[in-house]
Amino acid sequence: MVRSLSFIHLFVILSVGYIGGALLFREVPIAASEKWIGFFDMRVISQTDGSIVRPFLMMLLFFAVTFLLSLNSKTRHGILFFGAIKCVIFGLSSSYLLYSGMKIWQYAIWWFPFQFLACLLFLIYCVVLSPPYFNNTSRKARNVQAVPVLAGISLFIFLLEITLFYFLIR
Repeated sequence: MVRSLSFIHLFVILSVGYIGGALLFREVPIAASEKWIGFFDMRVISQTDGSIVRPFLMMLLFFAVTFLLSLNSKTRHGILFFGAIKCVIFGLSSSYLLYSGMKIWQYAIWWFPFQFLACLLFLIYCVVLSPPYFNNTSRKARNVQAVPVLAGISLFIFLLEITLFYFLIR
């Protein structure tokens, strides 16, 4: 029961973050959206200018900052919030791609599935670092054996997404 609650909890965070990003896109001017989206992943704005370095650094930054937040007991409450921010960026970028006229098959093959998996894996990573309130695990004795596995799977998903982008979209 507790495990299913964890996944329901993660899917609620993911869906609310995605919808929040889509609603944020409606309210923020396009130039401001482009600035934020370009900071995180330039491939969304311009598919010809996109390099592999910035998305990789942003993925590392998200994982590193979340891990650093988990080291202090006072900042552990912000870990899932940081995961929700990644979901909001996913929704904002998705709305921008659809608004800019990207072909739906490109969106459905390249952007949505890989970013969805990346956000879900990142949220699982966040839960491993700071279990939710309804888990019976102690806050001090946490099991971080899954952290390298989740980081490795995320890196594999990222490399698959980059490969698909360069060979199919670009």
